[in-house]
Amino acid sequence: MMSLQIRLVVIFSSCIMLLIIFDLIRRQRLRARYSLFWLFVGFIFLVFSIWSSLLNQVATLIGVYSLSNTLFMVGFGGIVIILLHFCVIISTLSVENKKLTQKLSILSWRIEELERRREMGLSNGEG
Repeated sequence: MMSLQIRLVVIFSSCIMLLIIFDLIRRQRLRARYSLFWLFVGFIFLVFSIWSSLLNQVATLIGVYSLSNTLFMVGFGGIVIILLHFCVIISTLSVENKKLTQKLSILSWRIEELERRREMGLSNGEG
């Protein structure tokens, strides 16, 4: 059984985390798309800290004897999932950034070519 003090700390921490996430979304500093995982982890923490019988069932299922260790494992697993999600996003943005850089280089080269042709045409008396 998890002590009352630990339960209260986890409930308070979960509520604070959820409030911070909602505030970041409200101030548009965190896009809702990326906050879903954080909200999920905060909600799971809150649910497990309020209903310790559910946490006890999960602990029994995975073979952990301490409920606080189970809560720690759930939080750690959630953070690993969030990190994996951000790695996918970073990889996608890296590929898109490379494509945009290549397109920008091609456009810059085209502009330089057009300007050079224009200057050559003006120097030859055309225009």
